Formats: sequence, C-alpha cells, structure tokens
Amino acid sequence: MEGAIIEVCSGDTAFTIVPEKKPSISIETIVKRIEKSGFSCSLRSKFCHTFIGEFEMTLYPSGRLLVRAPSIEIANQIAELHIGKWLTSEG
Repeated sequence: MEGAIIEVCSGDTAFTIVPEKKPSISIETIVKRIEKSGFSCSLRSKFCHTFIGEFEMTLYPSGRLLVRAPSIEIANQIAELHIGKWLTSEG
C-alpha cells in the first residue's frame, strides 16, 4: 500500500495501518468521512475514536488505524480507503 505501512498484530486478526505522514486535516473531519463510509463511531475521546460496522476499527490522532479484519486483503482495502479517501486534504 503506497502511503502507508500495514503491520500485522494479534495473530493475523488485526492490522495496523500507519500513514507515512500525519494527517493535515482535523480528526473530526476524518471521523465524519469514516462514518459516511458506513461505520458508526462508538467512542470519541482525545486518545482515540472507535468504530463499529463490518469491521471494528480504532483511529488514533496520529492517523494510525487499527483494523480487526479476517484477512490482509480486507486490511489492504481499508488502507486504500484510509489513505486515499479519509485522510486526504481534498475531501
């Protein structure tokens, strides 16, 4: 995935998507974009935002996203959305 590193954690059931650059937009803008993609924000705090939907995800202020997904292919799809849509400054 160009623009991010995907790290495997939790025995291949969770993946961390680490953007190469810190987002230049607000965390609330990112949260709204993720919600528009069909996820519900179940926790909002200054430390992280968690989402439920097809997969569970946790977004951190640095732009790092933890995804609980069944496969690396799904994590790659989420990474493409995260880097290509949710974190972009164009909106």
